[in-house]
Amino acid sequence: MNAKKYLHMFGELAERNEIPRELYDLLVAKIAENGGRMDKRVYKTYLSELEKRGLFDAEGAPFVTKNSAKTDGTYKYRHKNPLRYIARAVAVTVLKLIGYVAGALLFGVWRVKGRKKLKGLRSYITVSNHIGYLDIVLTRRATGGKKLYVAVAPHNRKMNFGGAILAAAGALPLPSGFRGAKPFADMLEYVSARGAAVHFYPEKSMWIGYKKPRPYKDGAFHYAYKLGVPVVPMLYCYGKPKGLRRLLHMPKMSIEIADPIYADAALSPRERNKDLADRAYRATVGLYESFYGIPLEYGSEPTAEQDAPSENGVDKEINV
Repeated sequence: MNAKKYLHMFGELAERNEIPRELYDLLVAKIAENGGRMDKRVYKTYLSELEKRGLFDAEGAPFVTKNSAKTDGTYKYRHKNPLRYIARAVAVTVLKLIGYVAGALLFGVWRVKGRKKLKGLRSYITVSNHIGYLDIVLTRRATGGKKLYVAVAPHNRKMNFGGAILAAAGALPLPSGFRGAKPFADMLEYVSARGAAVHFYPEKSMWIGYKKPRPYKDGAFHYAYKLGVPVVPMLYCYGKPKGLRRLLHMPKMSIEIADPIYADAALSPRERNKDLADRAYRATVGLYESFYGIPLEYGSEPTAEQDAPSENGVDKEINV
């Protein structure tokens, strides 16, 4: 973890009143006490303090916005150039294979017990907790060989070669304004009509290694009713590593899948979105309580259970 980047993020959050100044001062003091290093202990303190204060929207890791996709209505989600279709086919095939294998090797997910709940669903929206940069490979593991698109923040879709590869593989940057909403919605209709799954992170921000589900935002659930597809809640859970995984400080994850849920058409649009988000969140809470065997409680103990969550969600020692 880069102390300079985290200090900059903490400062910006405090300036925007997204975290209290006292928390900023605490984190600065913790890093200073730690010899200027941002490590697992400071990060656990940060997440624990956010949880106790109910600041579930706060960013969990710094990011760079430079060269990000402009999704203000000018971003092109689809291209007519046949070479782009070929590039997408190649990228999807390669990254699908890489993602499927990485789910097993990096996170220890060899079997997905609840995959039968997806059987018979032509198109659907999946939602999950966001615990690391590479956790999307867990969704790939859960959905198997199905076409999968992922709604990402615009800063995750850089306008460079790497960003083009991600876009070809199914990354859909979220709209950043009213004008960008229609092109994004049109793209969702296009991929849904072709039997694809679309993944959203409705917690909004990424908290590395955080076990508990956080309350969901309504935005993703608007599209479920519009597309006429169900929402499938998932939770990425931390098991107990054994053998070689324990020796190498690598996580043993489990993908817990809830039953598909549908929007209530009898409700008003605003109530419908909130109701669906609430039911999806409650289903995820049920997954958490069933897997860990304890009730979900916020504000008690530090919750990033892994001794050292890395920036991709894989457990290992962190040095600045």
